[in-house]
Amino acid sequence: MREFVIMTDSDTEIPYTFADEHQIPVFLMPYTVDGKEELYDLGRNTDFKGFYTKLRQGAEASTSTRSPLDIQEFFEGIIKDHKDVIYICFSSQLSAHYELALGAREKALENYPEAKITIIDSKGIAMGAGLLVYHAVKLKEEGKSFDEIVEWVEKNKMRTLHFFSVDSLNYLKRTGRLSAVTATIGSILDLKPILTLTREGKILAFDKVKGRKKVVKYLADKVSENAVDDDIFRELCVVYNADNVEQATALKEELERRFQFKNLWFMDVGPVLGCHCGPGTMAVLIMGKERTV
Repeated sequence: MREFVIMTDSDTEIPYTFADEHQIPVFLMPYTVDGKEELYDLGRNTDFKGFYTKLRQGAEASTSTRSPLDIQEFFEGIIKDHKDVIYICFSSQLSAHYELALGAREKALENYPEAKITIIDSKGIAMGAGLLVYHAVKLKEEGKSFDEIVEWVEKNKMRTLHFFSVDSLNYLKRTGRLSAVTATIGSILDLKPILTLTREGKILAFDKVKGRKKVVKYLADKVSENAVDDDIFRELCVVYNADNVEQATALKEELERRFQFKNLWFMDVGPVLGCHCGPGTMAVLIMGKERTV
């Protein structure tokens, strides 16, 4: 039986400490601030505070893809050593990277036809997708096979739930991740929009909350509504913030009060995602009931 490696891109935002510990190769994704392009290194050397300060000061920020050749070389760096690849990818509905990865896979297999590369569209973003990486790695370390892990991820990826609030919908509107009509309505009403990801892997603004204090309770309530009495749900919950530490800390404490998660990670929203959601974003990500929208 051939060895295999679980890989991902940095848009899934698995912490670099976890990636290092579990030897997960990560394809670094680019973002640009005021004309300077960087590759997101999962926080290894990232100045999160500085990035969001620049956004608040009006800096132009954007994201892009990398070349198919870069992705091909990333795959070939593993399969040349007679190892197969499970690659868990950022949502195909929010980036062209998934399609580019499929093309890079075909080119890599032309050079190494004996290899196997399975690319999974997570239908998720940030640690919503990263939850799948986390569980896939745990399954591999438990001795599960290549095919068993792929089957598990495909079966469970609709359980990755993203609930997040943003201070402004204008960032999502500007980068094309949300319609202009939806963004305008949210701004006019001066409400805190609540967003999620659909079964297709698209961002959906599905509710709104009046006032910042109510957002913490609202997000904790969404976790309660979508809780499942199993080890998958209890294994890991992630609380995110985009330079919004105080409010996110309140959410973390509320979740700790209500639930007995084995692990609760408190994380910064990386700059690739931050370009789209903007400063002030707060999120909770879990493996709960399947998405319904």
